[in-house]
Amino acid sequence: MKIPQLCIRYTLQLGAISLPKTGNPEHMKSNAQLDFQISAEDMELLKNFKKIKSYGDSGNFPVYGGKM
Repeated sequence: MKIPQLCIRYTLQLGAISLPKTGNPEHMKSNAQLDFQISAEDMELLKNFKKIKSYGDSGNFPVYGGKM
């Protein structure tokens, strides 16, 4: 399992639509290999992660600065 697969599986298990983006055919194949489930305990852990308070210099970007 790779991090992008975990992220895609997480959003799917939340009932959300996941829109992974890649132009690389190998990454597309890898992203589609979601033949696993995240346990209920791990889903709760992921849902309740402590929010990052500061992104430092990257806080200027809207996605990190809470402006989106």
